[in-house]
Amino acid sequence: MTAHPDHRHGCCNLDQLHRAEITVAMNWVIRICQDIIRDHSHKTFWVPTGAATGTAPTVDHLIESARADVLGKLRRQIDGADAIISNAEHERTKRQR
Repeated sequence: MTAHPDHRHGCCNLDQLHRAEITVAMNWVIRICQDIIRDHSHKTFWVPTGAATGTAPTVDHLIESARADVLGKLRRQIDGADAIISNAEHERTKRQR
């Protein structure tokens, strides 16, 4: 007797996989936020890398530090999480046809 795969069971496995992937991706977004806060803030305010105490950083330094310390790290993590979510949406749409 040959076992026939249950189409509904396969959907559940794929849903479980998508839930796990999305959860892990979002956890990494949260972790990178925590890392940024830990490494680049003081009392919840952003502190640019290399900013000398008591001196005003230049605008160029602020731009460079903002991109390197915060924006670039967040953008990479968010783009990765968004790609995982988009892939899950695409697979779900394909499966529902």
